[in-house]
Amino acid sequence: MEAGRHRRDRRSRTAARNVATPDRRGDPVSQGEVPVRGKVPDHIARIKQYIPGTPEEDVPAAAGQDKPLKLASNENPLGPSPRALEAAWTALKRCHRYPDGSGRLLREALSTHWGLSMEQIVLGNGSTELVEILARTFLGKDDWAVMAQQSFIMYRIAVMAVHGHFREIPLREMRHDLVAMASACDERTALLYIANPNNPTGTYVSNTALDEYFRQVPPSVLTVLDEAYGEYLQSDDYPLGLEYLRKGRRVVVLRTFSKAYGLAGLRLGYALASAEVASAMERVRSPFNTNRVAQAAALAALGDEEHLRRSREMNRNGLAYLEEQFLQRGLRFTPSAANFILVHFDRSAQEVYQSLLELGVITRPMTPYGFPQSLRITVGGDAENARLVGALDKVRAAAGR
Repeated sequence: MEAGRHRRDRRSRTAARNVATPDRRGDPVSQGEVPVRGKVPDHIARIKQYIPGTPEEDVPAAAGQDKPLKLASNENPLGPSPRALEAAWTALKRCHRYPDGSGRLLREALSTHWGLSMEQIVLGNGSTELVEILARTFLGKDDWAVMAQQSFIMYRIAVMAVHGHFREIPLREMRHDLVAMASACDERTALLYIANPNNPTGTYVSNTALDEYFRQVPPSVLTVLDEAYGEYLQSDDYPLGLEYLRKGRRVVVLRTFSKAYGLAGLRLGYALASAEVASAMERVRSPFNTNRVAQAAALAALGDEEHLRRSREMNRNGLAYLEEQFLQRGLRFTPSAANFILVHFDRSAQEVYQSLLELGVITRPMTPYGFPQSLRITVGGDAENARLVGALDKVRAAAGR
């Protein structure tokens, strides 16, 4: 019994050592309070969350309509290539296996498509992830980025998330003011974002303007040319970012399979860069960031040039139809080179959006982008565009306009 009492005493002393004792410095732990370890840092708390377009599932079908019409997220109304669907289904059967972490087959195809080495191509979970990877790779606490004030909001969010700083330059005549953007750069500027065509205006900067920009911008600045909508633009004066990369400019070109290729739901984008820049991005890229199904579908879509041609043609015809209908009705809009159009009203865009929503048509108010009286509307197929115009007529008639 004596030995048992000694063992119990040792256990009691051990337990006593493991109990928090009062701290003479007033540590809150000693007073029974739990210290805050998961506090949101100030630079994260200042970020305004990105709100995507309203999903179809959240909108009931309007009277006489089978389903809502979503024209909010710049998706391809033609849908994906049949080849892409077939490849996706085949890949899905092996979804119990991890994808190729390097995306070798797709990167090989892209290297052939663009005439670059595989080492110059980085894959992303949509081009948005590549925007984030660039910020994590090239921005420190004291570094700055420059961007247009009315452009893709994720540039700003990506910079803020890594504790970076940014300068926003207002658009000039609805286009990037490249002269002012280049002038805003100094020795602390690491990144400069140019969306070409721009989201949400649909405008683009010409090769003449971009040539002049590169003559002015400091060579230390890494220019990000976001060409998410580049496949839709075939004008002679549209500058391909790839040409500047080949000339040795310090540039990263972003492309995506979400728009013209119709694979938005699979999330796959890619960056074209120098081998040095791409290597730095690869150090930050998460493993297996692009899934097996997306890689297979993108590879097949890249090879289906006829489907891409049809997508472009549908968009070109739809855009022309909408512009003609808006002109006939006296609706103001910004001429677009992308697969959407920015329409301007004489009242709150939120009001027009809500009225269209009640008719089952989903659009996108552009208040977060600095256009409180404008809607961004995706170009649909023939029937979709006609339904949109009819809904706008009803909304304007109800408002007495």
